[in-house]
Amino acid sequence: MADEIERIQTGIRGFDSFVEGGFPKGSITLVVGTPGTGKSIFVAETLFNNALKGKKCLYLNLEQGEGKLEKQIRQFGWDLEKAGKNLRIVSVDFPNPGMVEFVLEEVQRLDYDMIAIDSLDSISSSPLETDEVGKMGMDRIAETVIPTLFDAQTVGRLKLKKIFAAISRSRATAFLTTERIEGAQGITRDTISEFLCDNILVLYYMGVGSSQYRTAQIIKMRLSNHEKEFIPFEITKKGIEIRAEK
Repeated sequence: MADEIERIQTGIRGFDSFVEGGFPKGSITLVVGTPGTGKSIFVAETLFNNALKGKKCLYLNLEQGEGKLEKQIRQFGWDLEKAGKNLRIVSVDFPNPGMVEFVLEEVQRLDYDMIAIDSLDSISSSPLETDEVGKMGMDRIAETVIPTLFDAQTVGRLKLKKIFAAISRSRATAFLTTERIEGAQGITRDTISEFLCDNILVLYYMGVGSSQYRTAQIIKMRLSNHEKEFIPFEITKKGIEIRAEK
């Protein structure tokens, strides 16, 4: 199976051996975890490493303010100048009623090899206002107005379905982050993205005093014979490092 599928390596030290050498090209991976588990770091490091290899990468930063992600990247010693135009970072740090259209436009702007969205929660929870309808063509008014009659969760799910569909059409390899709520049903806060993606990587963090313990678990990965057990890792000064051998 592994020989028939082209795979995209993360370049994260020690990780790719647990996923048959990388994630299937063109797949959509959901990186899930509570705050502070390292979701953004995992995705940023993956895109940065691939940008260095010449792949065209888009990172949609919907959580942090402009410049904050770049600052975090430089703290790990990753030279953005080396990635050059291959890594495009677009940041939006405010509630945007037109978030879905904004994301769709960015995803379709260029023929990207890799796309990251951090995070899906900013899309599913973004408001939808009547002013937004007026900016759209008549052929799209119905599909926008009708969902506003539904509850917020239903509207959020419809938004995510549009995003996933657009990424699938682009054929880019995608990494999308989303939050997990301790004790809640389902894997994700939105309870729908886990069914729309191809792969799910869950990150866990336990901190007691000065002790920190992080693990990763691949709970879904199509077309792959992946690791089933927990994978211990650390966030070092150079990025993520796996503390186990395959």
